[in-house]
Formats: sequence, structure tokens, C-alpha cells
Amino acid sequence: MLDYGIKLIGLLKKLGLVLLLFTLSSLFFFIFNYSLFNGISFLEIARICVIGIRFDISVIIYFNILIILAHTIPIGKLFYNKYFQKTISFIYISVNTILIGINLGDSVFYHFTQKRSTIDVIKFIFISDDALKLIPKFAIDYWYVPLFAILIGIIFYLPYYFFRRKIHQKPILNIKLFAVQFLLMLSILGLSLLGARGGLQLRPLSIMHATKYTTAKLVPLILNTPFTLMTTYGHTNARDLKYFDEETASKFYNINKTPEVNNVFKNKNVVIILLESFSKEYVGSLSNYKGYTPFLDSLIGKSLVFTNAFSSGYRSMDAIPSVVTSIPCLIDDPIITSVYANNKYTSLAEILKKKSYSTAFFHGGTNGTLGLDGFVSFLGFEKYYGRSEYNDDKDFDNYWGIYDEPFLQFMIDEIENLQQPFFAMGFTLSSHYPYSLPEKYKNKFKEGPLRIHRVVRYTDYALANFFKIASKKEWFKNTVFIISADHPAQSVIPTDSENIEEKGNLPEKDILKYYKNTSGRYSIPILFYVPADSTMLGKYENTFMQSDIMPSLLDYLDYDNKYIAFGNSAFDSTTVNAAFHYVNGLYQITKGDYCLLYDGSNSTALYEKNDLNHTNNLIKENPEVVIELENILKAYIQEYSQRMRNNNLKAEASF
Repeated sequence: MLDYGIKLIGLLKKLGLVLLLFTLSSLFFFIFNYSLFNGISFLEIARICVIGIRFDISVIIYFNILIILAHTIPIGKLFYNKYFQKTISFIYISVNTILIGINLGDSVFYHFTQKRSTIDVIKFIFISDDALKLIPKFAIDYWYVPLFAILIGIIFYLPYYFFRRKIHQKPILNIKLFAVQFLLMLSILGLSLLGARGGLQLRPLSIMHATKYTTAKLVPLILNTPFTLMTTYGHTNARDLKYFDEETASKFYNINKTPEVNNVFKNKNVVIILLESFSKEYVGSLSNYKGYTPFLDSLIGKSLVFTNAFSSGYRSMDAIPSVVTSIPCLIDDPIITSVYANNKYTSLAEILKKKSYSTAFFHGGTNGTLGLDGFVSFLGFEKYYGRSEYNDDKDFDNYWGIYDEPFLQFMIDEIENLQQPFFAMGFTLSSHYPYSLPEKYKNKFKEGPLRIHRVVRYTDYALANFFKIASKKEWFKNTVFIISADHPAQSVIPTDSENIEEKGNLPEKDILKYYKNTSGRYSIPILFYVPADSTMLGKYENTFMQSDIMPSLLDYLDYDNKYIAFGNSAFDSTTVNAAFHYVNGLYQITKGDYCLLYDGSNSTALYEKNDLNHTNNLIKENPEVVIELENILKAYIQEYSQRMRNNNLKAEASF
């Protein structure tokens, strides 16, 4: 029995070491992203670490089940066979090094996406050549992460080495001992099953369970990335949620748009420009400081600007459906790569084509990047212009595609060839990691507290040149220009170590805190610029989201047919003005001065806009607000769930 006891002790040491390193990697995650979680007390961090052990244990058991079996099955002398030992040691070292390495690596990635990676990241890596190009760059810029992974592999080898030296005797076959060991094995496997599913609750542990222990903002500190990858694999469907009958749901939130049939449609050209990774924080005029976008600031003064605007998510692939089809992403996968990619959508391109518009989509990325070329073609764009169509790699950034300045000029040239009225949509890319600049501009644009600030300045400069040339074109004054970020990017907390040249070029600390909570982190600039319409000026201060762009534009153009949109027109005072998000497994509605978080069954938190750190949960103090927002949110996610699942996203129109 002594040898069996040594095997079990060895198993406990091995799994205990994995648990310890998981905990340390979670602390690294917190330290690396401290600016996004500032203001948390030591006791709260300790409590979160303890809670996180439950999720760590689940992953450890799932991925170490072969190691557990090898140490518990009464297999006698076979366990001490050198080839068997080498096999289980290889499995133990390689599997757990990969797990911890993933957790460490996501500490860096989280700083860009502000969510624990889910299975869509793995899909992106396999479908995108750009991701494979960026991995070496990440490894160089954040060299200490692969170094830590190598050290972890060495650490994992040590217990195997020392455990092997502690084998004092080889077992002798004994029926009674075999029976005892078999019962012990069943007991250990039973406990392992309990640990893997996370306890005795009705359903196995999921991301949603973490939301019960802390705020949505801190949920990523409880979770580990192997867990979020594992639990989102195969779960890309929208949840089947239904709360009301259809008539009641439409009273709380109506997605069926029925314009006036006698409207006289304005045949204005439409140009939409999505700016890669442009946080509202970077735009000085929207954050009360100098900022990094002098041209955009000047254009805002001539536009209708949405001062309380939000992106659909933190991925470029979330922005395209949100803007072009008015459908946000309330599932883990981007719609473009989800099981709903081939649903029949009501697309802005399709609607305008039926009004005799020519349509074109411009993205300087390598053709196939993010699956955009195929998806926008599916949505009804007649032409797609990418790196291949640009056909001059002297302007290639060596990572994503063609630099913004030359590609936006190329966009103007190709627009000249489009028949009017036209709908042209452009998507910039230079303000994307690794923040590359053309050689001639290396010294023109200054660094800021963040590396991205320099390329934000460059893209703003490219945008200025775009409008400088476009303003001279015959079609310019008959065009509606819409500018929106695709999603926010990195944020910054002021420190004493900032670049001296940029000292003071930051928003007030209170504004920065807002940009880090679960609602404010989605804040982006959105504006409508109509050169020939003096009424399209000023500030729109109600809540506005990317999905509101399509219905607002169609309303402005006096569109006259039915359609479905999950957003509302800013020019319709009778509709709900709100933004909807999927945050760490929770649904969120932001409306006016409040944001509400909901887990699909119950509201979990209500925060007031001035509560910048989301520390004061008002769910008990303001039941009327909770009921109002919860009903709107329920109706919204019910429509989303049922229509996405049933492919019911088109209205019967009378074109």
C-alpha cells in the first residue's frame, strides 16, 4: 500500500503546483492590467483569488484527467515502467505549461479587448493570416510572457524528477490491496468529477457563475482564460430567452420600423468611415482636453455629434454588423464567424441598392482579413476594395494592410468611378497593434502616454487629407458623411512616469475612471457631417449606439419602407434611446443616467452614471428604474434571441 500512497502524494503535489501557478498567473493578469482595475482593496483581491480557485480547479481536473487516472488506477508494475513514466510526465508538463501560458498571454490581449478570450479568438487565429503575423510581434514586444512560459515548463518538470527518485519499492500483486486501491480510485475520481463541474449545483460551472460573486467589471479577475475558452467551445448560439408575448415586447422595445409611406426620399450620397480603435477618450473636444485628433475636433464643430455614443463591442467584427445591419453582438462569437453568419439580414447596402444606389466597401487589409470581403458581399455591397485592388505594396505596413493615408486617397479615386447616388463605406486600419507608421512620418507624430496615441494622430491626419481632397469633388455637397469608431482601445491612468512632452495632455481623472467601467468602456465618437445642411449641427446628448446609425440615416433620408433594426433613429423622439452590451456573460443596458446588468433571469446591478467606479449598487434603492430598464432589456434580448435563432430578421417591405 506504501507505493500507492506515494503515487497519491505525488499526484497531490503535481496538481497543487499547477493550482499555485494558476493563482500566480492570475495575479500577473491583475498587475499587468492594474490600470483597468484600479481602486480595488487588498482584501477584495484576496477574496477574488480564493473564489477563482474554484474555476482553476475545474480546468486543472478537466485537462489533467489522464494524470489523475495514471496515479489512481491500480496498474501495479506498469506505473514504474520508464516509458510509461516518460509519457505521463510529457503530458503533465506540456498540457499545464500550455494552460498557464495561455493565461499569461491573455493578460496582454485583455489590455486590448477588455474581456477574457473566448473560443472566437481561436477561430480568428485559424481564419486570419494577420493573426499569425502578429503573434511573433507580440512575443517580441512582450518577451517576458514566453520567458515565463519556459520557466513554468522547467518548474513543472521538477516534481516529476523528484517524485521519480522517491520510489522505494515495486508493488506486489495482492487481491485485497487491489480492492482497497480500486475503491480509493473511485473515490478520487468522484471528487475529481465534483471539482471539474465546480460543485453540487444543478449545472456545471460556467462564466455566469462568476457574476454572482462580484461586479461585472471584476469578473475577469475570477475567471481564467483556459476556462473561458473551454466553456465557450460549441456554445455560439444565442440563448433561448422569452419573457413576453410579441405585442407586449414591442411596447417595451420595437424593432419593426414603419416609416411614413408618403416620404419623399432624399437621394444623397452616403459615406461611412469606421475608424479602427478610436476611443472617445482620444478625442479632445469630447473629453475636455487637448487630445490627439485636431482634425476630428474641427469637424465635430461642423457636425451633429453624438456625445453619449457607444460601440457594440470591443472587436472590429462586432462593428460591421452593428453599423450595416443595425444588429449588435450579444453572443460570444462575432456574428461574422458565428452560426448566424448566413442569416438573412436587413442590410443598409441592400436597402440603398433598391433605391438605385451603387455600393462599395473599402478596407486596406489583405483580402480575406476578418472574413470581411465575403461578409460584406453577402450583405449586398457590389464592390469590395482591399489590398489586392490597391495593388501597390510600397504602402503595405507589413502586418495588416495599406496605410490609412494612401488608402483613403485611393477610396476617393474609386468613389469618382461610382454612379451617383452611392453608398461607400471605408474602414481604417493603421491605429491597430502594432501601431506602425510610414517611414516618412516616423518623426512627425509624437508619442503619447500610450503607443496608440501616435497612430491615432496619423489616422486623424489621413482623415484630414481625405476631406481636403473630397471637398473639391462634385459629389461632396450632396453627401452624408458618418464617422464612427469601430470600438474603443486602450485607456490610460495618469502616472508620474508619463512622457514629459505629453504631460498634462490627458482628460480629467474622473472622465478616465468612467471610460473604465462596464458602460463607459464602450464610449466612442460618432458624428453625422452633412456639408449642405445647416440643420445637422450641434450635440445630441441622449444615449446613442452603433446600431442606431442605420435607422437614423434612413430616417434622415426619409426612407419610406418597412425594415427591421435593433437600433432606433436619433430623430424620432418617441423611441427608446439606449445601448445594449454583452459583458462577461451578463446583458447590459445603458440608458440616460443609469446602466443595468442582467444575467438572463435576474437583474444583478444598477449603477448611476456619476458612480464612475461602479461601486454603489442601487438595485434595492431604485426599484422603479430597475423595472423600467429590465423590461426594455428583456424585450430587446428576447427579440434578439428569437429572431437570430429563427432567422427572422427581414420585414415584408413593399419596394
